[in-house]
Amino acid sequence: MINFLTLVLIQFLPLLFINKVQNGNQKQDFEEEFAIVNAPMEFLPGWTANELRATSSRIFQTNLGRNNSKAVAVQPISTFNGELTVSLINEDFEDPKVEFWARSIQNGTGTRSAEVYYSWKNDSQSSFSEPTLLGSLQEFENQNQDFRKFQMELPDSLRTITRITLKIEVRYGAGTGSAARWIMDDFEFGDFEVDLKSPTITQIRGFDSNQLELTFDEALDPVFPLFQVNYDLEGTEPESVILKNDTLVYLSFDQDLAKGRDYNLRMKQIPDLIGNFLSDTLVNFTFFDPTDIPAKGLVINEIMPAPRADLDLPNVEYVELFHTGDFPYRLENVTWANSRTQVKLNEFWIFPGEFLLLVPQNQAIGFELYGKVLEVASWPTLLNSGDRLRIETDKGDKVDELAYSTANWGGSEFANGGYSLEVSNPFYACEQSELLVPSKDPLRGTPGKVNSNFDLTSDSDLPRLEEGYFMNSTMINLRFSEPIIPNASSLNFSFSPDLELDSVIFLDSRSIQLILKSEAISNQVYQLEINGISDCSGNESSNSFELILPIPAKKGDLIINELLFNPKTGSPKFVEVYNRTGSYLEIGDWKLANLNELGEVDQIRRLAENRLQIPPKSYLSITTNIDRLKIDYPLASSGAFHLLRTLPSYPISSGNVVLLDPEESVAELFSYEEDLHHPLLRDPKGVSLERISSDSPISNPSNWHSASGIVGYATPGMKNSQLISNEFDGEILQIEPKVFDPEGSKGNTFTSIRYELDQSGWVGNFRIYAISGQLIQVLAQNELLGVNGLFTWTGTDTQGRIVRPGYYILLVELYDVKGNIKVIKETIAIGTSF
Repeated sequence: MINFLTLVLIQFLPLLFINKVQNGNQKQDFEEEFAIVNAPMEFLPGWTANELRATSSRIFQTNLGRNNSKAVAVQPISTFNGELTVSLINEDFEDPKVEFWARSIQNGTGTRSAEVYYSWKNDSQSSFSEPTLLGSLQEFENQNQDFRKFQMELPDSLRTITRITLKIEVRYGAGTGSAARWIMDDFEFGDFEVDLKSPTITQIRGFDSNQLELTFDEALDPVFPLFQVNYDLEGTEPESVILKNDTLVYLSFDQDLAKGRDYNLRMKQIPDLIGNFLSDTLVNFTFFDPTDIPAKGLVINEIMPAPRADLDLPNVEYVELFHTGDFPYRLENVTWANSRTQVKLNEFWIFPGEFLLLVPQNQAIGFELYGKVLEVASWPTLLNSGDRLRIETDKGDKVDELAYSTANWGGSEFANGGYSLEVSNPFYACEQSELLVPSKDPLRGTPGKVNSNFDLTSDSDLPRLEEGYFMNSTMINLRFSEPIIPNASSLNFSFSPDLELDSVIFLDSRSIQLILKSEAISNQVYQLEINGISDCSGNESSNSFELILPIPAKKGDLIINELLFNPKTGSPKFVEVYNRTGSYLEIGDWKLANLNELGEVDQIRRLAENRLQIPPKSYLSITTNIDRLKIDYPLASSGAFHLLRTLPSYPISSGNVVLLDPEESVAELFSYEEDLHHPLLRDPKGVSLERISSDSPISNPSNWHSASGIVGYATPGMKNSQLISNEFDGEILQIEPKVFDPEGSKGNTFTSIRYELDQSGWVGNFRIYAISGQLIQVLAQNELLGVNGLFTWTGTDTQGRIVRPGYYILLVELYDVKGNIKVIKETIAIGTSF
């Protein structure tokens, strides 16, 4: 049972505790954990608050005290003014005063200050005195301030009173938007020594390109420090002087200061509030402009685009910056942006080796346990599927940039699982978009600390030039095998024959664009020598590359040459084009298409997003799976291939292949069907149709034939197996070959019969006879002929049966409108299989 003495001890325990820990003045450093209670209950001995919370707004314990210690914080809002009360024991003090350190920190982008008032009362009284404003209405404005010491004298009426209560009220100031957050630390009540000490300068540092920030250890007189004559920077007085927050002096000069230079600053006649003057003082310092942030001086080190509510980390997007430089950076007006939105950061200092978390406005509370936090108004939302992020200086110079996509997570489980994306090596000298990986930390993120994927292992691979091509006659694009340091100049490149460079432009981490001073010559082979190109790990290599400026292909230059429309199961289709000219052709903006049911061009596919070059008299196979095509047709593995993500629909029975020029005008149209295959072909699956002659019309059925079995039934990217010469010997007829085996044991499975006449208007009959005179096959009967043309015979009779080996006669009868007759006989031999 609790007796009366126990009740008395419990009632006075807080005051006994206060007296016990003081040993003189009554002190509170706010390091002890707060009890989450509201007045009249005490959260610390002798201290009450009107609304105390654990880790959110109102009144709470923070880690942002002096020297990163704990402190008490108050967040006034439109519906709440914070009230703190403390019980003071006035015993044996000659001239008691209250002294504490306080500052404000930025909360959002509002203009409201935290207005601080204090009042007193005798504990025997029921009401407090009229509130007195601490400093001015703008003393604690909405920005990140340094701690300053404040002192309040005990009213004369209370000097003889033993028990006193002090109330500190933090009000929601006038203005717009949010109000500053107020922080108090190292509270003390009692006697203090009389200040006879002159103010001391504790720090000089650059504030801008032409500004210095001077920090003093105590509040200064509001007038004397503003005299420009009191400052001498090696013979130069400042253009202007500003005193801020009582202890900060800003000197502005009419010229920029030299980065990295040692300066001497002489100061005099600067008093504190008591009137103690700083004697003539000479201070040496090294100047750095904190707004001059070099490329990669700040690194986007970690991003959280898709947080989750059911995890330990706050369900809030964040971006972590890491300071890789050698001197502090000031972030005011630094641009933080994604692909759609950009914002300016508020005043904040970040020091070498520190992490800083950028978070949306009013979301800092959840991250204070993880380190330094800067709230960002109008937060550029991070898209879950991918985005490009960027940091720029206040002058618009890029500091760092990276892009991410779902591929960086390596799977939907990670992309949607609340995992951050981390940079492995923040000291890597290039963009790290391709190197972002999901966090391996159990929390699925490492805000404010070293990344879980941290790895400084150096790369030993040399950068290789993978691709180079002319964009036009004065512009060349180069792409390397890995990211390179963007410091190359015209000295790193040379041409043979000579081409003079005008400029070098970096397109992305792997790509360079060379701008020429004069136009290159079309179809001229240029040898490009590259020296001194370094990757982001410092590996330097040399490359040699052949470049040719192609000419734009026009109608008739590029033709459809081979088609596989019925591939093997699981294999891709392909369309092969042929460059008929003796020039290098640019065909990247040409297209493949088909015809829809109405006969209209449909399903248009551009051959390349950028440039695509085809050499003279060469072939190019266009397919959706190059590797599989090479496996299916190993004899053609050395052919030329081009990957297209999707082909137009080309059905396996019949369809239309359309080749379009850059203006999408039809250059060629091939209407194919299965009957164009060799009549003796048992299974057309996996067998391509080859064009026999590039000079003969694409629409002539005789100009298409099944690829030979000798080459594996297709020749993608290389010369056709069934091909006749484009050279005509000047006679009316040309037969090639004159001996063939229809079953394909060796060579062609057909013969081609080309004709060339002196004029159009001839009518002709083309028949095949046995030596005995028996009619075997009719290739043409009373057909109106052009100036030239083509027929083929596959070694079959009119019933489609293969004929016996032996000799056969081609009989050609030609008639013109004038009644002239030409009869031509040629021998063709059918070989035997062996």
